[in-house]
Amino acid sequence: MLEAREEIREAEDAVCGTMLHAEAGDTVPELIDALEPADFYSPRHGELWDLLCSRWAAKLPCDPINVAAELTRRGDLARLGGAAWLHELYGAVPTVGNALHYAELVREDAQWRALAAAGTRMVTVAQRREGTAAEAAEAAVEQARSVRDRHVASDAAPVDLLDFLDQADDEPEWVIPGVLARWERLMITAGEGGGKSLLLRQILTRAAAGLHPWKRARIAPVRVLLVDAENAAPQVRPWLRRMATAAVDEGAPIQRGQFTVEVRPEGLDLTTAAGRAWLARLVERVKPDLISIGPLYKMTTSGASDEEAARPIMSALEMVRTVSNGAALILEAHSPHASMGKRDLRPIGSSLWMRWPEYGFGLAESKEAGADAIRLRDWVPWRGPRSERDWPEQFCEGVTWPWQAIQYAGNGPVGTLTLTEDEAERAMAAGLVQQPEFWDDQQIGQ
Repeated sequence: MLEAREEIREAEDAVCGTMLHAEAGDTVPELIDALEPADFYSPRHGELWDLLCSRWAAKLPCDPINVAAELTRRGDLARLGGAAWLHELYGAVPTVGNALHYAELVREDAQWRALAAAGTRMVTVAQRREGTAAEAAEAAVEQARSVRDRHVASDAAPVDLLDFLDQADDEPEWVIPGVLARWERLMITAGEGGGKSLLLRQILTRAAAGLHPWKRARIAPVRVLLVDAENAAPQVRPWLRRMATAAVDEGAPIQRGQFTVEVRPEGLDLTTAAGRAWLARLVERVKPDLISIGPLYKMTTSGASDEEAARPIMSALEMVRTVSNGAALILEAHSPHASMGKRDLRPIGSSLWMRWPEYGFGLAESKEAGADAIRLRDWVPWRGPRSERDWPEQFCEGVTWPWQAIQYAGNGPVGTLTLTEDEAERAMAAGLVQQPEFWDDQQIGQ
């Protein structure tokens, strides 16, 4: 038998430990479906798993004390490791929200062991020349197929195209109507000082207050979590205070518990187990609907920005989505420095990020005349969106909020800035300058 790797032993401990936690809750039925006793490398883990699943199905408590009593009644407690072992398993769970991830590790390892065993049988048959080669090959294919189909339901019926098209499209479970739904990811890029952090905080603050990010519209208040891994508290607090005050002025004060802030200017290394565990526990405690973490380069201490650095960060962020039960995720990332007079808005580093988020946009300096005077920015996609959403095409400096959205690019307000009020009115009346189509009732200079 192949020797189990350390991470598999830890995963088996964590899966069984999760079942020993009374608050494991809704995760338990999915865990029971995910694993069988034979999937465990350790026989005692398999025996314990069988007992825990049976007790859960019978609605009996699965905590270490009650399970120890049951094993004592059966005469198996000492053989399996004693009450101390059960309490070790109970304490071996970094976070119950990761239980399905641990189960996937255990199941994957079980499949590799099964495949190795099937391969050994195939080699033995080939060496003995039992039957014909065609019969042996056919048996080998069946054994490999059984490993492939392990835990896969066989009763799933394929759907005909016409039946598929007749099915109604499900309405997204909106976090911000028309902008972000649960499980969706948005990555915002810009150069240093490009305003992405302020836009991100504006989205979070207005969502927590029950306000649409850039329209004068009310939405259901959203529970948000901001993890700032770059700026110190004195840099973050003044802007959040101004935004919270602006929300009050709109009659939408943020209620306690709606907005949680964690400031870690030293960074957050999601390539380490400690960093991932800290973040998972935070998310479990806050239970947010909308999460923002960033910037991307501060999520590792290695300083690397290549594919090897991106993979563990991406895996950690997937864990965050799972632990939060599908919270929408907004990330900020720096774009590379300009080259040949043009700045690429794609995030620094691996091309993996190009395929990962549902939506990737950059704040690009507009080339329209006078754009600098009002900080006009084009909202430019650097990857194709997976669904249609209600995005603006430009942003410019706001009045009560850092940014205000402009619905259509090319009709920008820049022409009015170089004219007096009377000149601007005459120019607009003559069609020489267009009035901007803001998505709220703010106007420049109000």
